[in-house]
Amino acid sequence: MKKLYFLAIAAIVALTVVFFPQNEKSAEPRNGALEALQFLSDLQTYPSGKIPEQAQYAAWQQARRMPVSAENFRNTDPWESMGPHNRGGRMLSTTFNPLNPQTLYAGSASGGLWRSYTAGEGALAWERVVTGFPVLGVSCIAFPPNDSMTIFIGTGEVYNHLAAGTGAAYRSTRGSVGIGILRSLDGGQTWEKSLDFSMDQEEGIWDIVVAPSDPQVVYAATTNGVFKSTDGGDSWDWVLDVPMATDLVVYPTDADKVLVACGNFESPGYGLYRTGNGGQFWHKVISNGLPSTYRGKGQLGMAPSNPDIVYASFGDGFTTAEGASWLCRSTDFGQTWQLRNTTDYSKWQGWFAHDVAVDPQNPDKIVVIGIDVWTSSDGGLTLTQTSVGGTGFSNPPPQGPDGVINYVHSDVHDVNWHPTEPDVLFVCSDGGIHRSDDGGFTFASRNGGLQTVQFYNGFSTSPNNPQFCLGGLQDNNTIVWNGDLTWTRIGGGDGSWTAIHPDDDNTFFISSQYLNVRRTTNGGNNFTSMVIPGNSPTAFIAPYVISPANGDVMYAGTALVARTANGGDNWVASNGGNALDGNPVLSMDASWQDDGVVYVATAPYNGNRGHVFRTDNNGVTWPNITGDLPDRFPMDIAVHPLDDRIAFVAFSGYGTGHVYRTEDAGYTWEDISEGLPDVPTNAVIVDPLYPSNIYVGNDIGVFASVDNGATWINYSEGLTDAVMVFDLKISADRKLRIASHGSGAFQRDLLEVVWTSANEIDAEAWQLNVWPNPAKAGGTLNVSFQNPSPGKVGLRISDASGRTVYQQAATPFAEGNQELNLTLPDLPKGIYTLSLETEKGTFGQRIAVF
Repeated sequence: MKKLYFLAIAAIVALTVVFFPQNEKSAEPRNGALEALQFLSDLQTYPSGKIPEQAQYAAWQQARRMPVSAENFRNTDPWESMGPHNRGGRMLSTTFNPLNPQTLYAGSASGGLWRSYTAGEGALAWERVVTGFPVLGVSCIAFPPNDSMTIFIGTGEVYNHLAAGTGAAYRSTRGSVGIGILRSLDGGQTWEKSLDFSMDQEEGIWDIVVAPSDPQVVYAATTNGVFKSTDGGDSWDWVLDVPMATDLVVYPTDADKVLVACGNFESPGYGLYRTGNGGQFWHKVISNGLPSTYRGKGQLGMAPSNPDIVYASFGDGFTTAEGASWLCRSTDFGQTWQLRNTTDYSKWQGWFAHDVAVDPQNPDKIVVIGIDVWTSSDGGLTLTQTSVGGTGFSNPPPQGPDGVINYVHSDVHDVNWHPTEPDVLFVCSDGGIHRSDDGGFTFASRNGGLQTVQFYNGFSTSPNNPQFCLGGLQDNNTIVWNGDLTWTRIGGGDGSWTAIHPDDDNTFFISSQYLNVRRTTNGGNNFTSMVIPGNSPTAFIAPYVISPANGDVMYAGTALVARTANGGDNWVASNGGNALDGNPVLSMDASWQDDGVVYVATAPYNGNRGHVFRTDNNGVTWPNITGDLPDRFPMDIAVHPLDDRIAFVAFSGYGTGHVYRTEDAGYTWEDISEGLPDVPTNAVIVDPLYPSNIYVGNDIGVFASVDNGATWINYSEGLTDAVMVFDLKISADRKLRIASHGSGAFQRDLLEVVWTSANEIDAEAWQLNVWPNPAKAGGTLNVSFQNPSPGKVGLRISDASGRTVYQQAATPFAEGNQELNLTLPDLPKGIYTLSLETEKGTFGQRIAVF
């Protein structure tokens, strides 16, 4: 056996970016999950193809040491949840507390560990478990049989690993990085490392089993093989080095008898392995009842009532075409096998989403999952599809249901029978958690409070209405927020970029993968598809923007940039119909003052680095302004609202600066990321009222600078453990909003300067609110405040020199909430101060005019 002290995989591979296919639409179902995970993998590892040792963990440790407040700025309340609480994102596992099955634990793909004390029942059933570590993906959860205080969790969502080899382009298919196995000895209150993978965070854990006959013996199926502990997780031995171990079962009365499934994407040595001596020797199982070759993964299910009976599920598909599935059964704990069924239940997700579980009392009664849920009462000889996927209800209540009586979101990852209640089982899918009370024939969602949806870039918030925003999700369409914790689904597929008309909230745009854009002009009641000219390659999550200066002008990117001047009715290719550099456009932003000024950035592709371009003539020409920017994925661009010569670019990857600023339209760039954690950075935004205030979102949280990037603070208070922040927006009422990949949406007050004048009173007590902010010159401005007692109130707007540019004389106002609506004069763009002048003093707020 090989004693584990640290793991280091030194494989060097050539990076092949694979998430930019041709524009032509496929008639077959496309494997969006594969493309989405490859997209994330490439963002993290380009150009080396590998995550540096301890990179994410070291960055998280650095973030914990950073200051959390800025001098001369008000301390703000922590981040508050925006939901959604009525729909879940991709969930990987569930496990019952062995002594109280009403307590249910669940692992998400990139939103951490969750717990429910009501077995998922209710509108607020779930809470996130704080581990004190940067835990994102939780693939498995395990307890000793009679111990509710000891908990093991496996971290990371890794379907392929560099050391495994593939013989194909799928060099690394990963959702979120892991740090190994964590253990709690006090029921989840505190956690510690058990099996430490933080040196090589490309590793992942897929299964943990505590031996029923000896709780000191623990086995773990990992991307690097099988590990075993004989001291309850204090130390581990590496007992099988076949890569991509995905599932294992341990004989209940003999901790030395283990059966494990290894392999994914045809990794070396894939197949079933069996040991009878605790891992000292392993025998690869060869049987006519097993598939001779397959390209996906294997999953195992042991019959609790007769542990000699074991089922194995194998998948083959991982492209746009359907593959094959094999359901096999053994009656001698894996020595010999019989092929029971070849119904293709896993289809194109043979590498990703399928499993089998056996009824606790009846070894012939099984549930098989893949794209959908299937049941059998004769040991798998016949399989009946019992669930339907597709589209659920548009606005389900948090307590469910979220679809018809047998609805389960497609791509089902885990199935778990209740230990004491007959016919009760739970399944995990890309749409959260569902419960069945009749053995898998009907289902109801159990997603109340399970905030795990995965937003992509391209989140939008209305510049006029603080309670309207929308964003695209992994495999969960586009969803709309209207002010509460429930969100409404619109659109289909993987939701992608969105955009809201700057002057009309009823007109907005949604999209799905590869720039399939649709427009509504009636608040979402009807949508029209846009016909946008483009060239291959196109990014999986492809960008488009509406010009804030002119809501009829839009830009959209494939390998070239298309432009419309009539709200999307007609599009033309810019740049003379030529691609910018042959690479796919990945990010863009438009000037707030001039609808002809746009910045775009392309992603690396086929060995060619990405670039940044700017047009100031409506796309007639696009000068390359890349300069000395780093060779990484340019994830986001932010144009300063008051000066389009100033722009920011955020970069993914490791080992370089992550945020760059230009003040001369791209002629020169300055790295302003010194002091920021070195992790993939996905979003950047500048506060228009305080132009020196910059916010960035990365794979572990939110960070802010109040001195133009010279120093940074950790602005993540209220976010648990680590949160993958994919986009940042500022709302009409000056809330900073984040769209995260795995933890839903949050909002928090922006940093505001502390007022110091002796005659200025506490604005917070008056609850002054101004929107939209920034505001258009000549446009409408709304002002609300809470008047503590009857009295006269006046209003004044002053420019930076103190000169009054607008004034309303003091008039009587009653006690309570008051609202004013005024039309701004045609002011020059800039920062102004709006002041309320009351009988008790004066207080105010900055506003930006563009």
